[in-house]
Amino acid sequence: MIKNDIGLNAGTIWHLLSINEELSIRQIGEMTSYDGVMITLALGWLAREGKIRFSNKNDVLFVGLNHSATDMYY
Repeated sequence: MIKNDIGLNAGTIWHLLSINEELSIRQIGEMTSYDGVMITLALGWLAREGKIRFSNKNDVLFVGLNHSATDMYY
């Protein structure tokens, strides 16, 4: 069951990133109400699939979609 939840949460985060272009981990938490562990697991899922990129701005971790990410998550 948790694997399915991770996939669904990854899809939700992917959708948020497709709308907002780039978000901090904190912003993702505020927009989804997911706890830190679930955010980390979902981002790991997306990173493993090559869907996201990470950047560090002023010691804040941001996440954005890779430009080649064309798959839709539902």
